[in-house]
Amino acid sequence: MPGLVDSATAILASAERRLEATAQNVANASTPGFKRQASFAEAMAFADRADSSLPAQKHFVDFTQGRLTETGRSLDLAIDGPGLLRLRDGDGFVYARGGSFALDAGGLLADPTGRVLQQAGGGDLALTGTSFEVLQDGTVLEDGLPAARIGLYEASDPAALSPQGGSTFTAPETAMADAEASQIRQGFLEKSNVTMSDEMVAMMSSLRQAESGGRVMQFYDELIGQAITTFSRSGQ
Repeated sequence: MPGLVDSATAILASAERRLEATAQNVANASTPGFKRQASFAEAMAFADRADSSLPAQKHFVDFTQGRLTETGRSLDLAIDGPGLLRLRDGDGFVYARGGSFALDAGGLLADPTGRVLQQAGGGDLALTGTSFEVLQDGTVLEDGLPAARIGLYEASDPAALSPQGGSTFTAPETAMADAEASQIRQGFLEKSNVTMSDEMVAMMSSLRQAESGGRVMQFYDELIGQAITTFSRSGQ
């Protein structure tokens, strides 16, 4: 019986996590560069594992490329390929799939939360003027001359990237390397890769899973009730 309860609990917890992921995806459907969270079961039905509960369902990030849309704004940057930009966030770094940047008073390129774009090799990317061009390899031209190069990175294992909300991630520096198959597109933003129809299907699947777990718990309660009734009668 304990195995039945554990299995039902695991099913319900898994369904809850899937619903949380779906809610996160829907909330960020219009966030530029957002990558949807998906989930999958590491094992099938609990029938073959009567002595243990189902393994927890994991979430992973779907890094499918989002559609690039032209904005015409020179401070909007998008990435075509699996690469990521590195941003300084206080004493640490986060990685982003591009975004809308602005020049601060010191000539630094910062995102709306103040995180500063990093150049290849490390260090804040600083510009001397407001007119510049970003080539697809990340080279920044000022007055037609190379002034800096934006760093482009990718994870050797995408599982090392931990979502931090929106389109940003954290990762150990040892897990990141220079991106070789990515390009920066100036004047573009990447749409999220969330498809509402897919999220609706995922939500319905999660609800059915939760109903299944609820039925298992109901069945367990009925068995306990029958057992109590049987023992009560035998004791009379």
